[in-house]
Amino acid sequence: ILLPAGVEAVRIDYASSPAAFGLQWLDGEQTSSGQPFMFSQSQPHYARTWVPLQDTPAVRYTFDATVRVPDDLLAVMGAAGNAFERNDRGEYDFHMPEPVPSYLMAIAVGDLEFAEIGSRSGVYAEPQWIEAAAQEFDVLEEMIDIGVDLYGEYRWGRYDLLVLPPSFPFGGMENPRLSFVTPTIIAGDGSLLALVAHELAHSWSGNLVTNAAWRDLWLNEGFTVYFESRIMEALYGEAVERQLAVLEWRDLVEELENTPDGMASLVLDVDDKDPEQAFIGVPYAKGRFFLDWIEHRVGREAIDAFLRAYFDHFAFQSITTGTFRDYLEANLVAEYPDALGMDEVDQWLYEPGLPAFAVAPESDAFDRVDDWRERWLAGAAPISDLPFGQWSVYQRLHFLIGLEDSLDAERMTALDEAFGLTGSGNYEILFEWLMRSIETRYQPGIERLETFLLNVGRNKFTRPLYSALADTEWGREWAIEVYQRARPGYHPLTRQASERALGIDEG
Repeated sequence: ILLPAGVEAVRIDYASSPAAFGLQWLDGEQTSSGQPFMFSQSQPHYARTWVPLQDTPAVRYTFDATVRVPDDLLAVMGAAGNAFERNDRGEYDFHMPEPVPSYLMAIAVGDLEFAEIGSRSGVYAEPQWIEAAAQEFDVLEEMIDIGVDLYGEYRWGRYDLLVLPPSFPFGGMENPRLSFVTPTIIAGDGSLLALVAHELAHSWSGNLVTNAAWRDLWLNEGFTVYFESRIMEALYGEAVERQLAVLEWRDLVEELENTPDGMASLVLDVDDKDPEQAFIGVPYAKGRFFLDWIEHRVGREAIDAFLRAYFDHFAFQSITTGTFRDYLEANLVAEYPDALGMDEVDQWLYEPGLPAFAVAPESDAFDRVDDWRERWLAGAAPISDLPFGQWSVYQRLHFLIGLEDSLDAERMTALDEAFGLTGSGNYEILFEWLMRSIETRYQPGIERLETFLLNVGRNKFTRPLYSALADTEWGREWAIEVYQRARPGYHPLTRQASERALGIDEG
């Protein structure tokens, strides 16, 4: 469309649709409050389904918005101007003064309450969740301070969280000023806050400096996982962070064994593919371990100074891997030529798999867990001796993951009676227990699995659970029946992933 000379603004009249892929509409029967709920998920390219804009991370924009909703509901956005309570007009005004890419356009409407955590932070949630959420996230202000100390100014004003209904397909979404998070991280003991550290870290890596194309997703996610690890270390100590690192390394190595070369380098071969295919573990974990390797070579002080300068230099810009590479060469490799070489850097960026010189993380705490597991399986230690309750959540996960294909009904029953795993309120622990329950067809676990699948739509959990069921002789038909009942409450992304896992026609 050619505009007449002098025209600087265009008005577009448009309407979205209940079928818009970037929005999920829940009726009152699907929420804890009994009130309807709507939320967006624009990443990677779904903003176009509900807003007319250039839907690419290469383009950034500012915006103003007025949202009108029923007066018994509250509207919030990833923007400035979020109200702390609903008004009787049902009208809310928002402003985003900083330029952001389209995938960060975010809105939610529901029966929401707000709880203050700090002077610049708080949490929105449905009434059922608000008290537990405020308690779970009480370290949020401290996390922000750690981020600022590490990598410089927090440039977004406030940082709030929105706890979405359990149908939210992801763990979190880093919408600026207002990260969306799943209620499955509310464990009652703060043990799953790595996800909050991750979403907060995106305020620098991803939101402030953004990948210009989805092939360069590691610039968002690899940096963020590294930043997350530094926040977690500052909060909980090096030993806990090392446990997280070992779990991430193990998952990455396993994924790389089944990943084609074009998707096993940091720069992904997705230019002619759906951008959704970029969201695998490689850009997250391999990107993180690339930065770990740089830290190992030049030292923490040097990499921190480099990253602070990097975030300042490219603030509110979208860049490519090539741009990062040039900046790294000029500002770090040139200063440490004996520690870093561009040939090694290029192996990380452009070659599949992990370089031979990559440094694998280790954890003494996991070594002790391995010893306990082996002794118990060998009958050398009674289950009453296992210090399961004294372990961190990551040690418990490591213990359960290591039991794959080593259990029978008798051992499952013994573990359940000793540690109450079928009734666990920690969704990460529960997920691993349900995977073991599928392997052994442990009936109490299968009963909990049905309830889980009917109420939780987080893809990290639902896809592998359906896939594991589909691989059994007894489970596929049962899983399809459960899925058909759960489907109306699932997000479209969860439906797609679940139907692929079950081998049924998407529709």
